Amino acid sequence: MLEVFAAYLDLDEDDDLYRAGSEVLSVNLIHGDARSMRGASGDPIVIVEWGYLGKGKIQRRDFRLDALTEAAKAKAELPLFRDPGDHPIFKPMGYYPPMNVAELAARDRDRCA
Repeated sequence: MLEVFAAYLDLDEDDDLYRAGSEVLSVNLIHGDARSMRGASGDPIVIVEWGYLGKGKIQRRDFRLDALTEAAKAKAELPLFRDPGDHPIFKPMGYYPPMNVAELAARDRDRCA
C-alpha cells in the first residue's frame, strides 16, 4: 500500500509525507484473530481512528475492537433519540496529541531507527 501511495504522489522514502504514510500504515494494518479479538502479540486488537482537526493537524484516537463490537448491542438498547456518542463503548482508550505530517514522519523515523 505504501508503494502505491508513494508512486501516486511521486514520493521518495525521505519525504515527510512518505514517512507519515508509513507511520499510519504501521498502526492501521492489524495482524490478529478477529474471533478472539486478540492481536498476534496476544494483546486486544486496537482500531485506530485518524481525525483531521483542520490547519494541517491530525489526531489519533485508539479504540479496542472488543468494545466496538458491543456497539450493535448497545445501539439496540438505546432509546430512539439518545446520542450513542454518550455510551462508554464510544469512548477511546487513548488520545494522542494533535500532530502534523512532519511530526507523524518523525514518529516513523523513531520507530524504524
